Amino acid sequence: MRRTTGVADGWLLRDMGPEDITDGLRLCRAAGWNQTARDWEALLAHGLFRVAVRGGQVVGTGGAVIYERSLAWVAMVLVDPAERRQGIGTHLVEDVVSWLGSVGVVGLDATPAGAQVYAQLGFTDRGGFARMERASGTESSAALPAGLLPLTEADLADVGHKDLAVFGADRTSLLRWALEQASAYAWRAGGSSGLEGYVFGRHGHRTEHIGPLVAEDEDTASGLLAAVLSASPASAFTVDVPENASWLERLRGLGFQGQRAFRRMILGDAPLPGDAGPRFALFGPELG
Repeated sequence: MRRTTGVADGWLLRDMGPEDITDGLRLCRAAGWNQTARDWEALLAHGLFRVAVRGGQVVGTGGAVIYERSLAWVAMVLVDPAERRQGIGTHLVEDVVSWLGSVGVVGLDATPAGAQVYAQLGFTDRGGFARMERASGTESSAALPAGLLPLTEADLADVGHKDLAVFGADRTSLLRWALEQASAYAWRAGGSSGLEGYVFGRHGHRTEHIGPLVAEDEDTASGLLAAVLSASPASAFTVDVPENASWLERLRGLGFQGQRAFRRMILGDAPLPGDAGPRFALFGPELG
């Protein structure tokens, strides 16, 4: 049964369903976001998402991807431009958090301006990352090093095991989805000596999105990135990366430029999950 919650000023909150994806995409386009219908389908399949409705019209979305009971990532908080500054986004976040119950850690990624709002809801700042973009048709001299292999379904057990330690929760199902819908962007590094790194990517509305990218060192990460870029050299790409000066410099050398900053936030005093050391690109603000 669809859960509906009444709020003030003539609008209500209810569960988001597949029939609402068209409205979700409309709000994405109004905000300049990159998600596609396939992204929304994956989000709905892996979490809890709600819509704000006024007069029968969806005016906002918000929800969380839930990684079993250990971690939930609040995301896709979107409000129709004509309905902003009325508290709809705040109501959506509060409502979603209230449904998460006993999930161990609740996190989100916010713009610097949004971080001020989330801080008032009890989220604490745990550090930042940068969104970098590379325009379509950009040429680079990135060479594809030896030792890289296309990542396959058979690799997901090893990748999932390593990713659990890095991310702090099991997201194998979403990694499988990324592999299925953009296999050309999925690569692994390491042979008989073991897994040294991996990368995935997604197709977007405006740019292709790289991530997650996990590697034992910067050189390995650079090689995996080169493999993704070589798969579609004429495309525009987006990547969300930690604030690491040498890694950012490598990206600039490949034609990436800074687009915006984000703050990673966790509800209350819960620890930041996983091991950030091997992360050279995040899955994306909507996936953690």
